[in-house]
Amino acid sequence: MEQIREAVLEGLDNAVDDDQLIHSLNKIALEQGQQTYAIILHVLAHLSMNPDEAEKRWQAILAHHHKLKTALKRDVNLRTAICDYFCSIQHSLKNPKVIEIHIFEKTVKASRFDSLTGLYNRQSFDEALEREINRAKRHGQELSILFFDLDDFKAVNDSYGHQAGDAVLIRVAKIILDETRAEDFAARYGGEELVVILPETDKMSALILGERIRRRVEETCLKFKELELRITISGGLASYPVNALEASDLIKCADHALYRAKGSGKNNIAFFSRDKRRYLRIDLNQKIRVRSLGGENGPSHTAQGKNICIGGILFENDVPIPIGTKVQVDIQTGKQKQLLIIGTVVRVESFGPEQYDIGIQISFLELDKAVRNEISRWLQAQRQEELPDPHKEKRKTKSKDISKESQ
Repeated sequence: MEQIREAVLEGLDNAVDDDQLIHSLNKIALEQGQQTYAIILHVLAHLSMNPDEAEKRWQAILAHHHKLKTALKRDVNLRTAICDYFCSIQHSLKNPKVIEIHIFEKTVKASRFDSLTGLYNRQSFDEALEREINRAKRHGQELSILFFDLDDFKAVNDSYGHQAGDAVLIRVAKIILDETRAEDFAARYGGEELVVILPETDKMSALILGERIRRRVEETCLKFKELELRITISGGLASYPVNALEASDLIKCADHALYRAKGSGKNNIAFFSRDKRRYLRIDLNQKIRVRSLGGENGPSHTAQGKNICIGGILFENDVPIPIGTKVQVDIQTGKQKQLLIIGTVVRVESFGPEQYDIGIQISFLELDKAVRNEISRWLQAQRQEELPDPHKEKRKTKSKDISKESQ
């Protein structure tokens, strides 16, 4: 939307007369779609309308402009025709005030945009989400929101200063703007939280976009003074009407999904789920080695893994292990590679002769940051295998198109 607004303002600056201006604005509308008319009237008259009504008003203004020129037998400025139309015919304006557009635009920009990132601010986001949900309801369309949060952002500010943190926020905001469409709405929700409204977008399409943004951020190396900074983001995804019907509820769903993404190791995108567990679990269908720790370390034995998350592991064992026992779990992650995880038994359930479900809580206080990051990366790699490949989806679509042409 902001790109269209900038194009309209550029048209106003560059046009030498009204004929050229009208031609320029109509060309933008032809290229960008019906929503252009709503932006044109918001810029020229500061009136908010849906695209259908705005297009009708724009055509009526052009007809009124032509009538005024014919009646007065001289040129009439388009802005004069707009003011007369909305004051005398349509009655949307009662006491208009004359002001230079550029002066007004500076005030609008300060009130609607975040000064650091250039994204919309929280107030603009709240208004836009209500508006887009109402439009989705009216036309029976889907809508999704992506709620992003920069991982370990406090550590960047604490280690390198707030200027470095600002540089990171600016870069991530630019990546989001580069990857989103003109009709999408990206905002700074607060602090290091960024959110994108995706009109007419289902959950899977939103996930593919979220993954594309996540990967670009992960691959970006930001040079700040003599430093090279790398950062990742996590995201929560929720959709209307699948997850919620009202704006406030949809935000809560996306925020809950973000909480799950953080809990599953960060640097990933999570769907909203009614599952109340904090951490997203991943199947662990492989043999693991378990050894009790304590005054006298016990022998290790083989158990059958069931699932794992950043917070704990569930496995099947042929003997019970007392709750409170500290154990070490070895998980093979590749050829000659393994994760060594320390945890405490917090659950023991019998479901048959010599069959016990053992749940352990990972003791992160006893693991250094490198090990924690290694666990997070491994969990993320397992999860990536379950996500759709956007390039594969494109190939499928292309194959279908070719098939249709051949028919």
